Amino acid sequence: MVLMPAIRWLLAVNLLLLTGNADATWQPRQLMEFTAEVCRSWDDDTGFTPAIASGPVEQSPIEVRGRQVGTKYRLPLENQALLELDIIERPGLQKQFSSTFYRAADNASIFISLSFDCKLQVARQINYDDLGQALNITSLDASFAVTGRPQWLNPPLKFIPRNIDESLTKASQAGRLTLRVGMVDSGVNYRLPMINRRLARDINGALIGYDFWDQDNLPYDAHPLRSEFFVQRHGTRTASLLLREAPGIELVPYRYPRPDMSRMQALVEHADKHQVAILGMPLGSNQEQDWTAFERAARAHPQMLFVVSAGNDGRDIDEVPVYPAALELDNMIVVTSADDYVRPAERTNWGRSSVDYLIPAENIPLIDYSGAEIYASGSSYAVSRMTALAANLKIAQPQWTATDIVVELRRRYRNDSVHRWVSTGYVADPLAGRPVRLNPHPALNIRPAEPPPEFWLPLDILVLDQRWTPQRIEQVLQTAYDLLEQCGIGADELSIHTFDGDDYLRDLSTGGARTLLGATATTELRVIFARDTRMLEPFTGEAFGLDNTHRRPWLTNSVWLMLDVEDAGSALAHELYHVIANSGEHVEGSGNLMQSSTDAGSRWLTAKQCQRAQTHGLANRLLRNQPG
Repeated sequence: MVLMPAIRWLLAVNLLLLTGNADATWQPRQLMEFTAEVCRSWDDDTGFTPAIASGPVEQSPIEVRGRQVGTKYRLPLENQALLELDIIERPGLQKQFSSTFYRAADNASIFISLSFDCKLQVARQINYDDLGQALNITSLDASFAVTGRPQWLNPPLKFIPRNIDESLTKASQAGRLTLRVGMVDSGVNYRLPMINRRLARDINGALIGYDFWDQDNLPYDAHPLRSEFFVQRHGTRTASLLLREAPGIELVPYRYPRPDMSRMQALVEHADKHQVAILGMPLGSNQEQDWTAFERAARAHPQMLFVVSAGNDGRDIDEVPVYPAALELDNMIVVTSADDYVRPAERTNWGRSSVDYLIPAENIPLIDYSGAEIYASGSSYAVSRMTALAANLKIAQPQWTATDIVVELRRRYRNDSVHRWVSTGYVADPLAGRPVRLNPHPALNIRPAEPPPEFWLPLDILVLDQRWTPQRIEQVLQTAYDLLEQCGIGADELSIHTFDGDDYLRDLSTGGARTLLGATATTELRVIFARDTRMLEPFTGEAFGLDNTHRRPWLTNSVWLMLDVEDAGSALAHELYHVIANSGEHVEGSGNLMQSSTDAGSRWLTAKQCQRAQTHGLANRLLRNQPG
């Protein structure tokens, strides 16, 4: 133990003696007065005797990314209470002081943070029930009155009456248990109806999930990553995505045991006892020893499938491992998030040996802790999507074990083109397989070119949103053909269909496009009038030719326009030229159609541009020498 240097405590000690013993009776005002006096009286050259401490005082560095930014002092007090004092020292900045009072070693009670001038900046308090269970966090104002709503940590669980959906009803009618799928994360907000109604219950109506952090029956979404007073929420997000994409399951939520990862063995055994077939695990660490208990338990339960995150460090985990992803388990699938170009997304991990699948999990809609729909990205959500996919396979084939699911996934999704990053394949659209219907659309009236063109451009048109009216589509197409006519390109046969299927397919995304365009058997250049884009670079018009679709060939020779595109006719002609000429180049010349940003004044193409379009359009069989 190291005694604290460099502080004068006299006035602070007197304050404590006046207000009573330094024990569990401390109040926010006392802690504020103590911390403020420490702040005001701090002197780097003066030693002290820590009169309020009931034992030796510990001193340790505060580090951020391996660099010391301050010092933490831990003062044991009477009645097993504890006081922590943090002093942050950054070059060129004044010291900042914060303190935490613990009623007992693990029961944080009050937090005070001061600004550089020793004035109150943040005050928070954790409230406990009579059994010592933390209930919520409240923020305090300058007078130490509660302000705002409490942040729940362990609210009571009350079940909401279920509206059992069709898939759950079918399972019940078939005389079998609904599939139970576990999610090991920071817990869930079980106060949200969409989560609450899907929670798995035992024969007595009690929740099956468990909090292996607090070791109680309330696995509520709370992740105090750096401080008990500033919790993050994560598990509700991953669980909501799982439930959205696997509507036939019941959720068994687990809060992972960060204080003691050896409890992972008990977690797996708990899941097995309650017939959990698949366990999603969007978590990991750099320490292999954290996962020895999990590895032992996973090997002991080969029938259970574990879906694990590769992590979000932007690194090759074959070289610098992340666990449990780097473990060699036959009943474990490791996934990472794919970007729009069928590569690991920015920040996410990869590994030709350690990671099995790329799966789109960027800019994914899901439900936040608050119940609001948000968009989020990362390998955690790849876990949710793969867990849902495995669950849907299990629902269709209830007798399948983990081995059967692993074999089926390899059969469906093996893809050698992604072996630079992962061992097995790319799951373009985990929801593929649901019905996609294309309905004939009334014929369009496009004015023929006069004189007849030298080259003819047929199009296969797909309308994904009814706000693209026939009149608007005709106007857009007519403007586009009028602009291409300067290159001797005119309208040929037009086939047009509307779309009926899952809502997510109405927007452009790399994975969803594979499902959508797979339903259209055509060799023509395709024009898709979409609702919106979910691509990471959100263009209102986008073209996919031969040169930018090597790893996503289903997008080749397609043009997409979003509802909010401006100057839609010019934009369509611009994107069509990109595909016909097989060129992504832009020309920053006044009035040229191929400027990077089109408008109504962007109309002209040079003779050289026209020649390229004609040559490549014929070579790639997008243009014809005569009408079809």
